[in-house]
Amino acid sequence: MSLQNKQTELDETQPDRLACALLIIGILIVCQVVLYRIISYIVGIWRQPYILLLIFLGGIGIVYGLFRTVRGGSVTKQFVKATLIKMRNGAIAGSAIAFVVLQIAQVSANHDSWYNWFNAVIPSLIIDIPGALFFGISTGGIGGLILGNIWKNNKVAFVGGAIAGVITSFLFILNYIRSL
Repeated sequence: MSLQNKQTELDETQPDRLACALLIIGILIVCQVVLYRIISYIVGIWRQPYILLLIFLGGIGIVYGLFRTVRGGSVTKQFVKATLIKMRNGAIAGSAIAFVVLQIAQVSANHDSWYNWFNAVIPSLIIDIPGALFFGISTGGIGGLILGNIWKNNKVAFVGGAIAGVITSFLFILNYIRSL
C-alpha cells in the first residue's frame, strides 16, 4: 500500500464561509446605514434611533470577518476575494442601472418645458445619486453575488446586479407613485 495515493485531510480544505458571510453582511449593513443617513439628512428626517446600533453591529461583523479571514488559510482568502469581486461587479452595475431608471423617471415627470426640466436637474441629482448607490450596493451586490456563484462567470455578476438594480428601483418608483 502506497501512502502517496492516499489523500490527506489537508488536501480537502474548505474555505471559512462564516468569515466571508459576516464580512459581506457587515459591509452591506454599514454601507446601507451610511447611505440611508445621507438620504435622510438631505430629505430632512432627523429622528433615527437605531442607526448607531446598526453601524456598531455592521462594524463587529466586518472586524470579526476580517480577523477570521486574515488568520484563515489561502483557500479562505481566495474565496473571500472572489466573493467581494462578484459583489463589487454587481454593485457597480446595479448602481448604474438604478441611476438611469431614477433619472428617466425624473425626466418623464418634468415634461412640461425645458425650464422645469433644467430647474429639476440639480435637486434630482442630489437625491438620485445616493438613492442609486443605496439600491445598487444592497440589491445589485447581492444579485451579482448570487448569479455569479450560480454561473461561475464574472460577466454574469454584472447582469445579476443590473437586473436587481432595475427591479428594486422600479418597485421603489411604483411604490412612490402609489403613495401619492
